[in-house]
Amino acid sequence: MEFRSILLILLFTAGIISLFLSVYSFNFRSTLLIKYFRILGAAVAVYAFGYGFELTSSTLSDMLFWSKIQYIGISVLPGLVLMIAICYTGKEKWQTHGNLMVIFIIPLITLVSRELNDFHHLFYKTVSINTASPFPMLEFERGPFYLLHDFYTNIALVITTILFFQFVIRAAAFYRKQAIAMLVATFIQWVGFIFYLFVDIPWNFDINPLLFAASVPVFAVGIFKFSLFDLAPVARDNIFEELKDGILVLNLENRLVDFNQVCKKIFPDISKQNIGLNIRTNLGNSHKINEILSSNISPQDEVLIMEGNKVLYFHLSVSALFNRENKKIGTIIIFKDISLQKNLMVKLEKMASIDELTNIYNRRYLISLSEIEIAKTKRSGRSISILLIDLDDFKVVNDHFGHLLGDKVLKVFTRIVKESIRNIDIFGRYGGEEFVIIMPETSPEKAFIVAERVRESICRNPLKIGDKQIHLTVSTGVFGTAENKFLAFDKLLDFADKALYKAKKAGRNRTIIQE
Repeated sequence: MEFRSILLILLFTAGIISLFLSVYSFNFRSTLLIKYFRILGAAVAVYAFGYGFELTSSTLSDMLFWSKIQYIGISVLPGLVLMIAICYTGKEKWQTHGNLMVIFIIPLITLVSRELNDFHHLFYKTVSINTASPFPMLEFERGPFYLLHDFYTNIALVITTILFFQFVIRAAAFYRKQAIAMLVATFIQWVGFIFYLFVDIPWNFDINPLLFAASVPVFAVGIFKFSLFDLAPVARDNIFEELKDGILVLNLENRLVDFNQVCKKIFPDISKQNIGLNIRTNLGNSHKINEILSSNISPQDEVLIMEGNKVLYFHLSVSALFNRENKKIGTIIIFKDISLQKNLMVKLEKMASIDELTNIYNRRYLISLSEIEIAKTKRSGRSISILLIDLDDFKVVNDHFGHLLGDKVLKVFTRIVKESIRNIDIFGRYGGEEFVIIMPETSPEKAFIVAERVRESICRNPLKIGDKQIHLTVSTGVFGTAENKFLAFDKLLDFADKALYKAKKAGRNRTIIQE
């Protein structure tokens, strides 16, 4: 893929993400902070899309057209970032109409001077196409209005950084992570600005739309989490009760201040009558609460709770609550139901370890479990045995009856084997019609008896598949040992394979021990 294509993919992806987050912000109450973020996301998207289309242009007129489009977004970015910092850090006194005019007067001058550059050439002194680059790119000489914009951007970023840095230092722990995210987003923008001004980037490529777009999701983390608790009182009941997470709010004495209905799933005995009471002693599952409040459970741990015969999994988050004077006033405990994810993980783990057709261990997991048992055998000094079973002439079954019926034969065969072995034995499909049984703490003589029991059960009882009877036989190679030099899965399998070969050569339908 050529360099320009990679750049275009990055720019358009950056624009889409920024625009998406801008639209997504409509899910939050439209505070000034959210409104400025919304415009920021849209401005970054205009910048990224405009620069992307500029890079696709081959004529100077097209490049200049898309450059004008870009500056609809570029011109306001410093002012928007500064206003976000002012709103986020609670500088209400700064949010006046006069200050707003001061902050956005230079962005307005930047936009107008860029759009009218053809008449005064004070933004770009000269413009041309760079033919030395891998593809046509706009080249220009900076004019005084361009330098004014650079100076203003620098001042805006300095003030923004100072505001966020001060806020991080004095912020309550509840808000500190979000505040750090805002500071990180500002540093990302600093990197782009410094690189663009002082680093000789090949072909004068502008990395700022990418870095501004990278800062938007980081801003989103800080702003959306901050705004989650910036709720109008009238919305409390609707939002608090409709949250899918269980929430407990406690005071300093661990007395219940508030909870939502999801908590009833976790603590069936909880009710409004519990408000004001110490939850250590007044909830049915108080032992769990005691563990949580005693910090025996990590603040980012998982807890398992029974609901009847059903197991529920919750991700636990415990945070201190502070007032405006940074004084701790209580604790908020959030239980996020992750049962669906946990159950999905169990299913995925099963899919990764179980043979889909026969519902026994697949080859990879069979070997993995076998190596664990072999390691135990080395420590205990007891014998371990392996059975390598092969269905005789199974190809004939597939050719005569078809593969679908052949699959059913394999399922019936594995069921018969399961009924003949212990729970501690490891039974898996090694490949095709070959199966392996690892028998811990079992001598080869005892393993031989099990193998014979399986063989006789198969050959004396035709397998009934629907209205058909399939006469099947198996050959088995057995090997067992307690000697360390043979205790490796590959070696055990090799000896069992040699015994199986002898059984096949001797006429099939038999079990042979490898001495």
